[in-house]
Amino acid sequence: MTDRNERHARIRAYLKQHKLDAVVLQTRSNFAWFTGGGDNHVASQEEVGVAALVITSRQVTVVANAIEIERICNEEPVHGYAQKSFPWTQGIDVAIAKVLGKKKAAADVPLPNCIPLPGDFQDSVRASLTEEALRQYRSLGRDCSLAAETVARALNIGDSGHQVEADLARHLLARGIQPFVLLVAFDDRLKSYRHPIPTVNHLRHHAMLVVCGRRHGLIASLTRLVHFGPIPKEISERHAATCAVELALWQATQVGTSWGDALKAGIAEYKKQGFAKEWQLHHQGGPTGYSGRDFFATPDEARLIQPDQAVAWNPSITGTKSEDTFVLRPDNSRLMITECSRNWPTVKVARRGETIQRPAILQR
Repeated sequence: MTDRNERHARIRAYLKQHKLDAVVLQTRSNFAWFTGGGDNHVASQEEVGVAALVITSRQVTVVANAIEIERICNEEPVHGYAQKSFPWTQGIDVAIAKVLGKKKAAADVPLPNCIPLPGDFQDSVRASLTEEALRQYRSLGRDCSLAAETVARALNIGDSGHQVEADLARHLLARGIQPFVLLVAFDDRLKSYRHPIPTVNHLRHHAMLVVCGRRHGLIASLTRLVHFGPIPKEISERHAATCAVELALWQATQVGTSWGDALKAGIAEYKKQGFAKEWQLHHQGGPTGYSGRDFFATPDEARLIQPDQAVAWNPSITGTKSEDTFVLRPDNSRLMITECSRNWPTVKVARRGETIQRPAILQR
């Protein structure tokens, strides 16, 4: 079965399960998932796209106005789908309603006469990545890692956060990657804020670069740290502890385990490492893929981890953080998406019979 047929088969099963005639997908993440990497956006900051897919058990229809339909159908992977165009003076909701007729439909955006897409769509339909998506993801991860490492090695004392943000964006965009999240923190801001958007603050010693890049609809996330001059012992120890928490989270990430139980393993490791309350200062990550995070794992999260699901945990202890993206294979092995290059320094982490190498703080 081809990836396209597999995705449609999942939709058919979903329609049958929920007694629906059709689903309408218009968010960028769902459009990209179903088309195998298609892009339906114009405004980069909007999650709802300018083209929609109306999917029944037998047919897929691309709906877009006269401005967008030709480009979407010529340049995105929607060949073989039916097309419905409408004047730009008309709303897409009207055109979708005409395609649907009297069909009972669910939609991922609010639409007249459509029910909201049932909440299990992500877990039961979209969570497990296809082989085509895995190939796209590994390529994306390599490019995001390369961009982050290239900028990290080019940092200079005195650089502003905005300069570094621009360098990250330039390297990503040159590779066809849309910056989804770019965070840059230096020195005291790194200690003070878990989500440090770039500012005019200037680098003195310590830097954190966070990259979430999107291509083919997939989003890869990673964090890298840099220090100019000798790395203080306290920071090195905190980073090692953060990586130990990360490994605990990784080991607890098993097919069929709840996200809440996986997180609890990380919380226990925070306590063991002597930083019991640090997990409360920032979310710890969770399932990813076609969203930055499909949701943040919390201790009471009962949803189950799926095979071939993308995962990005991001534990942090004040002054340091560790984050990479991987895909959990059906045998519970990890397919790394954003691993660092051989030239990046690493720290060895061992826990419960497993030893791994995690990105260390780059000393400049």
